[in-house]
Amino acid sequence: MAAVQVAGLGPEELARALAYEVEPFSGIPANEADIRFEPVAEPDPSVRVYDVSVSRKGRSGGSGAAERLFRTLLVAGALLVAAVAADFFVLSSHLRSLDGELARRRGLQSQIDALANPAKAARTEAHSLRARRAAAAKAQDDVAARRETLCAAMRAVAESCGDTAVLRTAGFTPAAIRLRCVAASQEGATEASVALASRLGALGWKVSPGAMEAKTPGMTTEFECEARHD
Repeated sequence: MAAVQVAGLGPEELARALAYEVEPFSGIPANEADIRFEPVAEPDPSVRVYDVSVSRKGRSGGSGAAERLFRTLLVAGALLVAAVAADFFVLSSHLRSLDGELARRRGLQSQIDALANPAKAARTEAHSLRARRAAAAKAQDDVAARRETLCAAMRAVAESCGDTAVLRTAGFTPAAIRLRCVAASQEGATEASVALASRLGALGWKVSPGAMEAKTPGMTTEFECEARHD
């Protein structure tokens, strides 16, 4: 107990205070409690420690009451055992019923799984088909776009050569065209080469001029260029 709580209390007053303190633990009301206490050494000066014993007042030789209490406890114990046994029986029956229901549901779940697995496989296959179809469509679009790019490039080549040069050979790779042309003169070759660079550049091609070679003096001039597209 706190030291300030018991300071100045006489033995009877302290016994009464202790009776109230131990009442929740002893189950004996404070006004019916017979308290015996002894102080216990405590190094903390702010508290006081007591060794307390408590008994109910006027309880001397109460063997008859004790016997009645014992019989009451026996009856209560027997009833408790009976209740536990009945509850065990009910729970056992319920558990057996649940085992049967669980077995039935497991069978149903097996049937559901047997139906679900093919459905899942079909969904997976459908998804794969859609993905392949989309990839094929994209590949077709890419080929069509590449074809249109090449067609536009060849139209630009034809327009660039015009009357000054003639396309002799054209080599194709996935991203490049290598052209070899013949012009009637070096000036015509230069003019056609500049026109090629301009028209193909407008279509997104990067043109790199190649060799320019005069064949028969004063007759024809051959020139090369390479066009690349990202």
